[in-house]
Amino acid sequence: MKTIKEATRDTRVACEADVVVVGGGPGGIGAAVSAARNGASTVLIERYGVLGGMGTGGLVTIIPNMSDINGKQQIAGICEEWIERLRVRDAVAAPKKEEWGVTDKELVKYYFNRIFFYIRQDRVCYSAVIDAEISKCVLNDMVQEAGVKTYLHSWGTEPIMEGNECRGVIFESKSGRQAVLGKVVIDATGDGDLLPYAGIEFEDNIPANFRIANLALCFWIAGVDLRRAEDFKNNQPDAFAAMQRECLKLGGFPGYLKSCLNNQESVVWIHNRYPNKSQVDVEELTRIEFEGRKKMLKTYDFWKKNFPGFEKSFIVLTAPQLGTRSSRRLIGEYKLTKADMANNEPFEDTIAIFPDLDRGQESVDHPNMFIPFRCLQPRNVDNLLVACRAFSSDEHVQEFFNLIPHCIAFGEAAGTASALALQAGVSPKKVNFADLRARLIKQGVPLPDVRAGVR
Repeated sequence: MKTIKEATRDTRVACEADVVVVGGGPGGIGAAVSAARNGASTVLIERYGVLGGMGTGGLVTIIPNMSDINGKQQIAGICEEWIERLRVRDAVAAPKKEEWGVTDKELVKYYFNRIFFYIRQDRVCYSAVIDAEISKCVLNDMVQEAGVKTYLHSWGTEPIMEGNECRGVIFESKSGRQAVLGKVVIDATGDGDLLPYAGIEFEDNIPANFRIANLALCFWIAGVDLRRAEDFKNNQPDAFAAMQRECLKLGGFPGYLKSCLNNQESVVWIHNRYPNKSQVDVEELTRIEFEGRKKMLKTYDFWKKNFPGFEKSFIVLTAPQLGTRSSRRLIGEYKLTKADMANNEPFEDTIAIFPDLDRGQESVDHPNMFIPFRCLQPRNVDNLLVACRAFSSDEHVQEFFNLIPHCIAFGEAAGTASALALQAGVSPKKVNFADLRARLIKQGVPLPDVRAGVR
């Protein structure tokens, strides 16, 4: 491979802060807002023009699995605040609290017909469908109110290292190459973009048959007469199945999800999966962008011609950013593995509880997954934490616990820990966990009772 030698140059320091968060998706929102609210001067760097990542730009507008199989809410804090702010604008749809954990067959059928994410293990669970556009506004408000200095249209490209300590981040934008100096850096890029440049160990093995092995280019179709479309699906199942087979044969997608949001009764979503060799390979990302739009048109053209209710429909939106499901994973102070999914004992440094709802009988036997603070910590680098799906885990844990609410929880823990560590004059790895636990609980984060000597 050819290389060139770049000229040595001085890079302008745009600003300095206590905490620098790279990535304004769910993890970055949790990290930046919690760090700033806990007294740390905070900078947030986001490569797109909007905050929210997969929850907005990726059109993955579902925040799933926040309650466990018994209906107890386990993911709250900043995640719940986002949802509550959307409720004020009638921009969210979710089962009522008194319905969480209910097994009534008619209620289960009702919610399953709205969107299958509401149902887990034949029970109603707390999952929310959110409005992407209103979410962009809500998240802007949250970071501004917290006092976070935000750089949009800015790509955090390289950590500034002094030995094994991270001292800030280089970012590129229309304004050129600049630096932000910080006492703690939080990688909330989703893909662990800072890890290789900080000399941090990571892995990226993903079995081809796993959900997380796929990219997505979601799109929405509006102007659908959904009543006619649903009547056709429900009353002519054989004809609908034949139509699906023909659509697949022609290279399109065979089904859709309904929006569920008020006043969006004519909008359907198409979530899809594209196998790939790497979700951080720019040539693969480009290939999926092109392939995805070709398949979108094949789908739309077929549906408009053949699917009752789609005669006056139109493509209203394609995702501004690809749906990335997994890539780099930190090798941290503790690596969560498949064995941890079968352990009902919390960690002494548990910073989040994730309902385990998608593994059949195993989820019944092990209804919650406990997340230790150590899985956000690199082994060989100080003053840097991970707050995204790049947390330290094997492919089995990653398959089930790297969704939007999980990343917000990672971020809230990382941001809070960073602020408390700076106040105590220690590195984030050495933060007093009793203080961190107390602060997270005060912020509305459910945590288990723990005793000394547990994992």
